[in-house]
Amino acid sequence: MRCFEAIVCFVLFGAPAELTAQPAAPPRFVMACAPCHGFDGVSLERNIPNLAGQNREYLYRQLMAFRSGSRIHPTMNFFSNQATPDELERLVDYYAGLPAPPPP
Repeated sequence: MRCFEAIVCFVLFGAPAELTAQPAAPPRFVMACAPCHGFDGVSLERNIPNLAGQNREYLYRQLMAFRSGSRIHPTMNFFSNQATPDELERLVDYYAGLPAPPPP
């Protein structure tokens, strides 16, 4: 019965605060990402992935793969190596904290 009560509360009263918290202010490095991925994490191009609402660990692993060269994309390889590890962490936190766009 607990699960049912939790679902009813979620539907009636909304998500708990920790699930709906607003993302932190955009980190400085967003300026490098926004032309392709958007300030809001939603790309205007079909072949460029949306970052908004993505899983934090997934985003971080992808950036580390670009940074190490194990995943090849010239632009991403370059920019992932221009940021400090701390900047990458803040960037991932920012985009993961944005609301995911609705499905097309």
